[in-house]
Parts: sequence; structure tokens; C-alpha cells
Amino acid sequence: MKAPRFVIAGERSGVGKSTITVGILLSLKARGLDPQPFKTGPDFLDPMHHSIVLGKPSRNLDTWMFGPRVKDTFARGAKGSGISVIEGVMGLFDGDGGRREEGSTAHLSKVLNAPVVLIVNAANTARSAGAIALGFKNYDPDVNIAGVIFNNVSSKRHLGMLEDSLRGMESLGGIPAVKDVRLASRHLGLVPAGETYDADRYERIRFMIEENLNMDRLIEIARSVPDMEEAEAPVMKGRPRARIGVAQDKAFNFYYYDNFDILRGFGAEIVPFSPMYDDLPDVDGLYFGGGYPETYAQQLQDNSSMRRKVRERAYEGMPIYAECGGMMYACDRVRDFDGRTYSMTGIFDPEVEMTDKLQAVGYVEAEAERENVLCGKGWTTRGHEFHYSRVLGSGEKEYAYSLKRGKGIAGNKDGLIAHNTMASYLHLHFASCPQFAERFVGSCADHARR
Repeated sequence: MKAPRFVIAGERSGVGKSTITVGILLSLKARGLDPQPFKTGPDFLDPMHHSIVLGKPSRNLDTWMFGPRVKDTFARGAKGSGISVIEGVMGLFDGDGGRREEGSTAHLSKVLNAPVVLIVNAANTARSAGAIALGFKNYDPDVNIAGVIFNNVSSKRHLGMLEDSLRGMESLGGIPAVKDVRLASRHLGLVPAGETYDADRYERIRFMIEENLNMDRLIEIARSVPDMEEAEAPVMKGRPRARIGVAQDKAFNFYYYDNFDILRGFGAEIVPFSPMYDDLPDVDGLYFGGGYPETYAQQLQDNSSMRRKVRERAYEGMPIYAECGGMMYACDRVRDFDGRTYSMTGIFDPEVEMTDKLQAVGYVEAEAERENVLCGKGWTTRGHEFHYSRVLGSGEKEYAYSLKRGKGIAGNKDGLIAHNTMASYLHLHFASCPQFAERFVGSCADHARR
């Protein structure tokens, strides 16, 4: 299949990848090229901005979490689009350690045979930027760095010096240092796009890109790649086996879009609802993703009917799966950054409090210690965790997971279990463990037949 593509990478975090990626996507859209966005690594926030400006879902790719399925995941997402734009994570070579390349943008670019466009921060430097770019080019000759974008350029003269400094590499342009077009951030990264949608800001970003980058050359680079093997999308056979309610609003919006496709492939009908404002839909199971329940705790508390019905369904044995922010909602109370306490569903007894210190971030390897609605004992998976909260006094003698890697809730254990509810800090991409998705859909289908 034809799959024009390129990777946007940075020399490190904070060089402007997200803003530049959004501008490039908008520019490609304006040219009628129907771009398809992707994000490297376990990130929920950058894809929200990709999705909101294009009106189509952005998809995640991670060679550590689900390396054997990365090509198929990409091919399914890219099918039918004009150009695939893959935003990197951290610096180009940052991944699962100082020696291992898995999880890095560089590794993904090699797996997908995709050329890399490297963003170099030009603030407070000139000729030395050429040395930085050359070092990246020579660090791994198998990574195809097809061009360089300089960010935070102060003048045309500055850009001229930067471009003169390159050795055997092509400049695609320089972006001026403009503060009012940067995407806003808070404690977990970028502010979700739906909270701060600003059409004028996005338009300024697009204009900045079109004025300063060689978009024609970028498109040529994307179209220079070899074809890829086509992958069939997972297709559900017959009618849905189960209806799964998915919490989707400002409090719960950390989801990998491919998780929905995988659940559908095993026979789920996805039913979105808002725990903040809606009534509980007529479903056979519930899926609460991560997000910002601490920010919207008052609204979640105020919807007492929703909290009561979720708790009742849990006691009745409805399958419920909750991740991170969803786990917080499944507990009895949430204490926000200012020490205010709010009531949640109370499926589990503990209180969860927000802290001013990052409690856990990184990849996780987990093995199931107990049977639950998501997995059988002894099943293993990979995922990630990222949170500022901590669970107080869980009182659990047994947890769902034992972690070979990661922090979890307490003592390298994760996963609260009660009735048919399982809630953990672990975020899963079901491409890493499709059998988990199949079991959850099956659990919901069994509940529907009761």
C-alpha cells in the first residue's frame, strides 16, 4: 500500500515538536492532502491536539509496549490517508534506556522505514547547532534524517548562520521565537485540546509554519518512501456481543483510539457517556480511562445519581475496568491539590490524594496475580504509568498485578479488585495485550446474558 510518511523528532524534549507538528498538519490539510496523525510513545495529550485540528483520531505507536504489532497498527491507521505525520517523543534517541533503542522515535522510524525531520533548538546558539545536527546524523547511520528544522530563530541572519553550519544535511527552514502560538501546559503535559480550543491560535500556528518552512520539500520527502504491507483492520463478525459504556468528557479523556477498535473487533459496541453530566447509559460493562478527575471533582461529586448507579452496578457484578483517573473515581474520595475532599463512587474504600510531586512515570511490566474481568492469573502485559496522585490506606492484601517494573499502588503491586471491578494505575494499549480486551468484552457479554 502507498503510505507517504515522515517523523517529526526533536533533539530533546521542549524543542517545540507539538506546536510544529500541529502547524504542519494544518498546512497539509489546507493543501487537501488529508494527513493522518500519529504519536510516538505513551502520550494522550499531543494526540488530542492532532485530532481536534483534523477532525480525525490520532493514533499511538510504541515499539516497547507493542513492538510486534506496530507495523499493523500504523498500516491500519494510515490506510486511505494522503500523508502520515508521526510526532516523536522526547529526544530522537530517548527510549527504554541508555543502550536499548526500543520505545524511541529513532527505533520507530527504522521499523516503519520513515524519514526523520529533526527539530533543533536554535536559541542562544549559531554554528554549534550544526554540530548538534551532525552528531544526531552520525549517532545511528540507520536512522534516515532527511532534513532539519531550526526552532526559536531570532532573525534571517541567524537562520543563515544556522543553515551554513549544516554538514551534509538539508535545512527545511527556521521557526521564529513567538510565544503567543505555543500550546499551553499543566501538571500532566499539554492542556487537553478540548479545554482550550482556540481557532485563532491554531490558525496563527499554521501561518507561522507556511511562512517559514519549505512545505513542498517536506511533501517530497514524505512521498519518497517505499510502499508498506497492507494490514486488515480488525472486523467484528455479526452483531455486537456487548455494549460497553466509555466515560468520555473533560474528566476522563485519556484513551488510545486503537483500544476502541480492538474492543469493537472482539464484539463491543462503544457507548460514550459523561460521568460529570449524564445519566448512566444502558450498557453491559463500563470503561473509565484516565484524565483529570481532580480538576473536575466538584462536577463529578455533584452528579450523585451517576456515582450511586455506578456503585450499584459494581455491587451487582457488572464488569468495570478503570485506569488511573478512572481508578480515582472508583475510590471513595479524591483530595485535590488544595486539600479539598470530594466524594467519588466508593466502589473501593481508599481515598486518593493529589501531591505536588510526580509519583510515578514510565513503562510498566505486569503479571496478573488474581483472576479478574480483564485477565487470568499468570497473564502478562506491558503498559505505562504517569500520575501525581497516591492511594491512601488501600488495605488490600492482594492486588490484581505484581509489577516486574513500575511503581503501582503500593510495593510494586497494582490493581484493586472488588466484585467484577478492576482498577489500577496501569494504562494499557490493547495492542500489547489483545487477550485482555477479548476477555473484558467476553465478561461484559456474559453479564448481558444474566
